[in-house]
Amino acid sequence: MGNTTPTLDRLDPPPHAPGGDVAEHSKAFYALLIVALAWPTVVLSMSGLLLGNAQALIAQHFHTTQIAWFTLITTLVSTMSVPFLIKAADMFGKKRVMVVASVIGVVGETLCALAPTWGLMLSARFLVGIYAVVTALTYSIIRDVFPAKWVGTASGIVATSTGLTALAGPWLSGWLQDNHGFRGVLWFLALNSAFALVLLVAFVPESPLRAPRTSFDWLGGVLLGGSATALVYGIGEGSKWGWTDPLTLFYLIGGVAAFIAFVLVEHRVAHPLLDVRLLRERRLLLILLSSGMAAGVLFSTGTINQLLALYPKIPGISEGLGYTATENAALGVHSSILLLLCGAAVGLIANRYSAKLTLVAGLVLSIAGVLLMYGNHYEKWQFIAFGPFFSVGMGLVLASGPILIIGAVKPEDQATANGVGSLVTGVLGAISTQVIFSILGDSGTVLQGTQFYSDDGYRTAFLAGAGMLAVALVLALLIPKVRTPVEAVEADEAAMTRPGA
Repeated sequence: MGNTTPTLDRLDPPPHAPGGDVAEHSKAFYALLIVALAWPTVVLSMSGLLLGNAQALIAQHFHTTQIAWFTLITTLVSTMSVPFLIKAADMFGKKRVMVVASVIGVVGETLCALAPTWGLMLSARFLVGIYAVVTALTYSIIRDVFPAKWVGTASGIVATSTGLTALAGPWLSGWLQDNHGFRGVLWFLALNSAFALVLLVAFVPESPLRAPRTSFDWLGGVLLGGSATALVYGIGEGSKWGWTDPLTLFYLIGGVAAFIAFVLVEHRVAHPLLDVRLLRERRLLLILLSSGMAAGVLFSTGTINQLLALYPKIPGISEGLGYTATENAALGVHSSILLLLCGAAVGLIANRYSAKLTLVAGLVLSIAGVLLMYGNHYEKWQFIAFGPFFSVGMGLVLASGPILIIGAVKPEDQATANGVGSLVTGVLGAISTQVIFSILGDSGTVLQGTQFYSDDGYRTAFLAGAGMLAVALVLALLIPKVRTPVEAVEADEAAMTRPGA
């Protein structure tokens, strides 16, 4: 059967939506709307940072060598669920789906805080993975409800609202861990998620765009989820089984085969999970691959610093630095401030030039930061001196990706493109995370059921992160010219006002 993609129809626009006949709202209204939309993004980034810092305590509390799955299970669930939820948002309303996903996220965070066993903890983290769709829908709803002149700046501010997390998160993590243990971190996140849900319900308007209601591509979802899970599991166990072991090859080859089958299915079903029509456009394909890979690798590479700083120093067993969470926060406060400033800066640059410029610059700085840390991660002054390279690079990359997508697609494809971007980030982030943990584990030691890591492992992991970021940089350099957000939204509004539109 041929591939058909439903178009999205605009309902009667509310006063704040592009295309509405009523004058736009005040700046205070849009500022409040940015806060309401940014807060769920802050919650998700806060979760990543605080729980990254808490991983060492969690691993030692549950005596597990599989701490990587604490993060991987949420990544894989989000990878499988986000495309379905994006489609549901197109049909039933973006805000409605964001609210449902947020409720599930609050339940998952609460169960994490209560979990008495490792198995129950992973089950709760499964539910938290559903929450990830909120970020993908946030950028789409910004385009639907903000005036053209605000879209680029709003997207950039939301993208790097993670800077607020990076600024406050380490201090909160230090205070919570040092005084209340990892349970205090988990309860804080549960309450934070509930507050984000209240802001979403109270202040965010519904998008005026809808798509016709169609069937879901369940087969595509099973194949994509199976592919990602098989690859991640095979990479994670390959270092123990051996890379030529039949079982390792079974998972790796099976994962690739499932992905090929997924692509074939998406070409044939009437309503595909992933609209391959979008990926035929070289510009968007390169944007999604470069920004998605960069974001995924940056998050997984950042884990190296967290483990290095917070794991204990045990001669012959663990080459961690043994800092407290509060000490670790103090080392990165200036880097966090710089990360926070990147959002507005990227929005301004993108409106005048192109977000490709900031994406490339961010990747260059990130690679430099990782390589500097490769040989300089033994003293506090080294973290202070070289941390800003990585943080500024990360801020530029995270803010650039969503803005580039705005310039590359039509409004009706925005949510789908953001969903594909989240999917790419999730899959490549899961794979890169597992690669890094496999490298760390290869030269590590297990003591009383807990995995510890050596300096050789940390150094090799830094090199692997830099290599993966270099691939993303090459892809970014190949991106053709992209419209600025103002040009894209003004062109969309002009098209809507033409007779017959």
